[in-house]
Amino acid sequence: MDLILENLVLIVLIIIQSIFGIGLLLFGTPTFLMLGYDFLNTLNFLLPISIVISFFQLISFKKKFKKIIFDYNLFCLPFLVLFLIIALNFKHVLNFKVYVAIVLVVSSILMLKKNTFFPLKKIILKYKKFILVFIGCVHGLTNMGGGLLSIFSSLINNRDKKYTRHFISYSYLMMGLLQYAVLLLLEYKNLSFSKVYYVLLVLIIYLPSQKLFKKVNNILFSKIISVIALFYGSVILISNFYIN
Repeated sequence: MDLILENLVLIVLIIIQSIFGIGLLLFGTPTFLMLGYDFLNTLNFLLPISIVISFFQLISFKKKFKKIIFDYNLFCLPFLVLFLIIALNFKHVLNFKVYVAIVLVVSSILMLKKNTFFPLKKIILKYKKFILVFIGCVHGLTNMGGGLLSIFSSLINNRDKKYTRHFISYSYLMMGLLQYAVLLLLEYKNLSFSKVYYVLLVLIIYLPSQKLFKKVNNILFSKIISVIALFYGSVILISNFYIN
């Protein structure tokens, strides 16, 4: 893969994640897989970058969540670990990307057309524990649960951009730490650490990107998250039918 292209892709994704809390894993995972990286080393060099960004976002917001964090830790994280282990052991057999894409497309359309469809927020709040389990399973299997996580966070936080990004940051930080720990434990001998220097890009990009975050209002922030999820899901579906 061309080094210039690799750097450009990462810079764009770091900017997106630094502003919205998602993007690096959501777009980076399929992008680098299509550009020739294997699944293990895609995780290996994207996860540390995601962890650092999420850590910066988390410490910059002082208010705390309690109940939803407890539910997240209890219902999402164990299934994340379980399904990551399954993915690592059956990575050449399992392919759930098209199903994830369908969920993302449907959910994002419901978000964008919330006044037309049934009250999505009430359903998510009623079944939030099940949804957290589902997010953990999806992210463990594909590393692409960010779209679902962002929609969930936006709805439970009444589309407030600060609370939304804070919950996403906490979620991504915990998922990233657990994913990386499992990866190192099970696949250390098969990993390459030649890309670790990309973490330094975060130190250069993160602070300037926060000026853009402050300029985005709550409604626009919620819509952008939904559009990102819709775009991503559509691309995956189209590419799947094109390849097959």
